[in-house]
Amino acid sequence: MKPKECVLTAFENKKPERVPAIIYGGGVWTMKHTGNTFDGLIGKPREMADMIIRVNEEIQSDMVYVGSGYNNVHLQPFGGRIKYRPVGAPDLEEPLINNDEDLDRLIEKYPDVRATLASDPVVNTIWEAARYVHEAIGDDYLVSATAWGPFSLAAQMYGVERMMKDMFKKGDIVARTIDFATEIVYYFYEPMIKEGAIEATAVADATASGDLVSARMFKKFALPGLQKFHGKVQKLGCARFLHICGDTTKSLELFPETGAQCIAIDMKVDLAVAHAKIGDKMCIGGNSHPVFVLNNGTKEEIIASAKECIQKAGLDGGYVLLPGCDIPPGTPVENIHAYLQTGREWKY
Repeated sequence: MKPKECVLTAFENKKPERVPAIIYGGGVWTMKHTGNTFDGLIGKPREMADMIIRVNEEIQSDMVYVGSGYNNVHLQPFGGRIKYRPVGAPDLEEPLINNDEDLDRLIEKYPDVRATLASDPVVNTIWEAARYVHEAIGDDYLVSATAWGPFSLAAQMYGVERMMKDMFKKGDIVARTIDFATEIVYYFYEPMIKEGAIEATAVADATASGDLVSARMFKKFALPGLQKFHGKVQKLGCARFLHICGDTTKSLELFPETGAQCIAIDMKVDLAVAHAKIGDKMCIGGNSHPVFVLNNGTKEEIIASAKECIQKAGLDGGYVLLPGCDIPPGTPVENIHAYLQTGREWKY
């Protein structure tokens, strides 16, 4: 089986010939590892693609991500001001929605979401880079692109703290903001899927974390956007990968309803508990600690952690080995090698 086939088989909750082993995102790490910057690659899709291809030749992640770290920049064509830093992902300087009327103004100003995204140089760079990456390694590796999930993108637009409060006070406006964010996320992906540049979506709905929202509020606000997004992606025949940060133990039973094929579990969740609750319904990924294990651990500790994860959730297939979140920018490359190799060598 090719690396891509191993991942896609696991996504179908089946047993591939070996454990698929991947990182999640890795954009900030990749930039630092190669000496590039997020703003320095804008308008240079070939250079962006070459960077991703070279790095994956080195670490051999079964799944690669184009545009990782640029998630906030998807709001730039809608008026978002982006701040670039020497190290770290670009930030949205301030929310786009500051009062009850701002959402209506945004919708009126940008009625064609796809065309608005297509006008942005960063989005176009990612779209073109994805084509180059898939042409080069797409036969062997699963090529994806990253974005915030609808709830998290809406929180960036709205302001996280304010949205947390307004879910109780102004739920209708929050829900409409999430609907608009869902359109942005979908139309970021649609051109790449239709052109065959990517074969999987990879959304991180970090703000839907169990550390921030209850299972009840997740079901009311985060779940509908994920269902709508993944439903439209499924109709295009594309694989669907989801990561949600934090302790989501109380929300686990809702994850199969998101429409994702595989859920990447944060390190705060016991993989054995997740496997027991939803392992028969969807693929599970995770979940070694990216800092204490991947970044700081010895080779022996890293290998032991990978094996423990597999033993907790991966003995029957339907499992992908990966860290519990994105890896720190200073993670030693040899640590990544040790982790991914442990997965690749675990045969079924």
